[in-house]
Amino acid sequence: MTLLIKGGWLVHEDRVERGDLLIEGELISAVGLGLKVSGAEVMDATGKYVLPGIIDAHVHYQMPIGDLLTADDFYTGTRAAACGGVTTVIDYAEPSGPEDSLKEAIDRRLAEAEGQVAVDLALHLVLFPGQEEDKESLREAVERGLVSFKVFTTYNQRMSYETIGRCLAQARELGALVTIHAEDHDMVTAARQELIDAGLTSPRYHARSRPAQAEAEAVGRILEMVRSLRARAYFVHISSGEAAELIASAQAKGLEVYGETCPHYLLLTEEAYATERAALNLMCPPLRKKDDNLRLWQALCRGVFQVVATDHCSYTPEQKAAGTAFFDTPAGIPGTETLLPLIYSYGVREGWLTLPQMVQVLAGNPARLFGLYPRKGCLKPGSDADVVIFNPRQEVTLDDGNLHSAAGYTPFAGFRVRGYPETTILRGQVVYHEGRFLGSKGQGRFIPGKARA
Repeated sequence: MTLLIKGGWLVHEDRVERGDLLIEGELISAVGLGLKVSGAEVMDATGKYVLPGIIDAHVHYQMPIGDLLTADDFYTGTRAAACGGVTTVIDYAEPSGPEDSLKEAIDRRLAEAEGQVAVDLALHLVLFPGQEEDKESLREAVERGLVSFKVFTTYNQRMSYETIGRCLAQARELGALVTIHAEDHDMVTAARQELIDAGLTSPRYHARSRPAQAEAEAVGRILEMVRSLRARAYFVHISSGEAAELIASAQAKGLEVYGETCPHYLLLTEEAYATERAALNLMCPPLRKKDDNLRLWQALCRGVFQVVATDHCSYTPEQKAAGTAFFDTPAGIPGTETLLPLIYSYGVREGWLTLPQMVQVLAGNPARLFGLYPRKGCLKPGSDADVVIFNPRQEVTLDDGNLHSAAGYTPFAGFRVRGYPETTILRGQVVYHEGRFLGSKGQGRFIPGKARA
């Protein structure tokens, strides 16, 4: 198929320019003004933005937690992604425990996604304590295209700070990137127990159970290891202004550290836990204060955060309602489909980001960090033809009924966005157009990342 997108505003990481974009087969073949190709299907993008396909670098589809399975499987999650202009998602291969083979964990995850995904898929690799020592298995994972490792400072799979240091050192040798869920376990445990002892266990107390100081403590300790080891690290879903400032300070000193935040930490506050929808807004880390929203936007504007992702981990209201307390309510929210319209409406339109900056944090930077660039993340000849035609004038009020996640709700219900994806193209095929999903189950592929040389 040959498709010519005419007359749009092409948004790159460093500029916005009027032009045309030619797609032949699965690849972008030309970018320029006044392109003409005999027999091509022409799509008029006059007055609209033409963006690289968005990358959601942090999702959890079809994820088991105890007896529960997330509401979105690989198909419904990636279908929602396509409807939001997201053409690549990065999920997780997670061992069942520290004795599980990393190879088998990867094989299982790829088998689960096979024939199901509607957009392209890359994978991070979760590590349990002890697995950081299995250098041969880690090397094999990197060679298979899993070039980022995920570790935790809390939960049952948590690593000690010393163990995380060993993981950072191993990753440095392999050209991989360690991504870190940073909340100090001892501080979280103490806060939780204090609330339990006081009988304050409903979801309304969730923010108090995982204080911002716990995030800052974990970030600070890991930054010190990054400095001493001359390693690099990536902090996922940063929720607090204090943690953002620690990362900014480390970057100013020349440390190679990266930060990710999420739309919910930019736009929602812990006041959501005082409403009847408290459980629906419960995720980890929790929502913070209005001042944190402001400080996170400022950090994003200054380039402290390289990526905005969603941590999409959806449950239905019925699954959420089965919990009785902040510690047994399933933690996670849907978000992939609303990533682009929210960051455009509240980031670009409110003056926090330029259009090129938006493309950096939603496409170019995640592609580079996770070894997908230039196949993904840009509008260049030879790159995959992952393209979004974005209508900056379309107004949509988000509600529980007009999105595609199997969760059946959105934490952003009532938010009015101005600017919405009109067309999503995955490797040259239109998978979403004017409100209709046109893709198919199994259309997506696994895209291996390339390690840093």
